[in-house]
Amino acid sequence: MRYELSRQASTKIDDIAAYTDAHFGEAQTEEYLGGLYYSFDLLCDNPKMGRLWDRDKRCYIFRSHYVFYRLFDDHILITDIRNTRQELPTTGNMPP
Repeated sequence: MRYELSRQASTKIDDIAAYTDAHFGEAQTEEYLGGLYYSFDLLCDNPKMGRLWDRDKRCYIFRSHYVFYRLFDDHILITDIRNTRQELPTTGNMPP
């Protein structure tokens, strides 16, 4: 299985990179983004490991970010990435 990033998720990754680089430096940015992309690969290997969020969405927590995604037959679509301090949609089941 493979993953795809929505335009929104791709923009969020760029924002995470800019913030992390500005506050923690290049090495920490590379380490964090490497872990984030590794979590996408992990989800491809274990697509149901994220908690069910809504009818067709799942949510996986990577460190301080929620990764929202949808399952398809041959891939997962990363739809959004939000900081755990951000307000989340009111629908779905809140991850513990």
